[in-house]
Amino acid sequence: MKVPALSTHSKKRSGAPAAGSAKKKQKASRAALPSHVTPVRPLPPHRLVLAPMVGASELPFRLLSRKYGADLCYTPMIYSARFVEDDAYRQAELRTAPGDAPLVAHFCGNCPATLLKAARLAEPHVCAVDLNLGCPQRVAHSGNFGSYLCATAEGRATVLSIVRTLSSHLRVPVFCKIRLLDELDETLSFVRQLRDAGCALLAVHGRYRGSATRRRDGPAHLEQVAAVVAEVKRAAGEQMPVLSNGNVRSAADLLSALAATGADGVMSAEGALDDPAIFGRAAAEAAQRKRKLRKRIDALGEGGGGAGGADPTAAKRSTLLKSVDPTAAKKSAKRLKRLKRELAALPKLPKVAAAAGSSTSGGGLPTRPQLALEYLALCEKHGVLSGGPSDVPCARFHVRRICRDALAETRLLPRLEAASSLAQLGAIVRACVAHAEGGVVALEDAEAIEALGWRAECERRNRDKRKEFEARMARKARREGKPDDTYFRAGRVPPTDLQVAQLRAMPEQERMGWWSARFGQHCLAFHATGTCVRSESEHGCAFLHAPPTAAAVAEEPNVAPSWLRESEETPEEARLVAAAAGEVGTAGAGAAAAEPQAGRGNGKGLGPGAGKGGRGQGKGGGKGARGKGKGGKGHFGP
Repeated sequence: MKVPALSTHSKKRSGAPAAGSAKKKQKASRAALPSHVTPVRPLPPHRLVLAPMVGASELPFRLLSRKYGADLCYTPMIYSARFVEDDAYRQAELRTAPGDAPLVAHFCGNCPATLLKAARLAEPHVCAVDLNLGCPQRVAHSGNFGSYLCATAEGRATVLSIVRTLSSHLRVPVFCKIRLLDELDETLSFVRQLRDAGCALLAVHGRYRGSATRRRDGPAHLEQVAAVVAEVKRAAGEQMPVLSNGNVRSAADLLSALAATGADGVMSAEGALDDPAIFGRAAAEAAQRKRKLRKRIDALGEGGGGAGGADPTAAKRSTLLKSVDPTAAKKSAKRLKRLKRELAALPKLPKVAAAAGSSTSGGGLPTRPQLALEYLALCEKHGVLSGGPSDVPCARFHVRRICRDALAETRLLPRLEAASSLAQLGAIVRACVAHAEGGVVALEDAEAIEALGWRAECERRNRDKRKEFEARMARKARREGKPDDTYFRAGRVPPTDLQVAQLRAMPEQERMGWWSARFGQHCLAFHATGTCVRSESEHGCAFLHAPPTAAAVAEEPNVAPSWLRESEETPEEARLVAAAAGEVGTAGAGAAAAEPQAGRGNGKGLGPGAGKGGRGQGKGGGKGARGKGKGGKGHFGP
């Protein structure tokens, strides 16, 4: 879907405060704000928040998260300078659609003037602008933004200047997302300074910055987030809501984080990647706990929660107990008081409706493979990142996270890594759904998945060729006293769509020289013709086959985006990936005994063909039966 044209000014502003009550609220709060801060639009709902994620909080994933409980979403990290200068980048990074609101634009940078220009371009299309003060990656270190900008007193002074500039010139609220500083007192002081500078909402990731090569330092320190919340609540005047970020991998974790920190909301990244319905499941779990507590309170003879009030029989029993056994009555009263405290402490979360017509798991919500199917449908409708070739890696990353358990059970992870289209991803996810529901995989999906076996083998050969080339070039560089990556560092940045079009328009005799001078690490044949015959042969190809990008890449490809690069594999996943890397059978006689699913099977299985050079380990095998032994229901062949 085409993104609305962005402009520096917009007379009609979406979400502008209505006349009357909103204006009165603004007037009443004006005295509580610092003198330089212009009254802005009201804050959006912020109880359940999808975190900003590079290459992962894109439009389809935001729409899916909103459907299942997220009441506020952030864009991926946007480079402020490129957003100002590059219209194509601006259109790609701020893609939105009906239903994608309220939305927060998440910017990085260190120049107040540039950030203000970028924020003004985004302002008509978002409900707030957020400043990235938490990114711990190498690209943030080299660019002096994110958590590295907060590392020194001088850097924090720059941050405060940025917040003051934005908050005094924008009509949307200014948010900040930070990490913990080295000392708690430093963090609390910085939080107070941010509030006074005009920060309207603060998200606190409860981890320290770490280093440029290791961004995590263990579990989040939620007790420090709680200290920040307490510090903010002690302050007089206009309150600044605080969001807790970190240690949320499940619905139960989300409720625990709210209880442990007392925060105004929870921001989730990792938990939402694994389960886009995590917010809805948390709301369902909170509602279930409330029902159980109210039932226990009613059983003790006092209502206060249920639609029907207290149980009359239980009330009579409670009255009788007081007259007959005062000691037992006191114990019952203490238990009742404790239950009421527990009920009052449960967070209030919005109710999320179950999807109609789907098998459900957890509060009437879809299973994870079903969520992956919904995500792919949104990708087909809206595109993923920019509607170009980069869509598939991003969609594959999400499918891998959402269907992690199902992919391990069905042993389809190697096929997923080989998928090169949304249709192929869909076939794999439908197979996961069928496995979970005890159904049969459709014939066309089985054939598509079986074909991916050969592609996975080709990609394994290409990876091996690339490793051999890099090792050879590293040895050459060492002999010459140069850094190991000297000969494969230049030319790594992938071409843009425009540059590929330019290549294809050239006479054939001019292509090689032009390409080698700019993109020497990338396969000329792949980009010139759309396919590389060598990469699909038994020889393999050592060149890179990365798809072209919509805009020029500003940083080294091995630096960003982190979410697509990040590998947090389970031991089972690691085993499967390792197996995929070395599962080509030898040309001669293989091991006498193959795995059970490589034996005699009935029907059309999803395993690859065996025989000489096949992917199975034995000599025989037929078509890789779907079951263990003779046709029994089991794992798909690897």
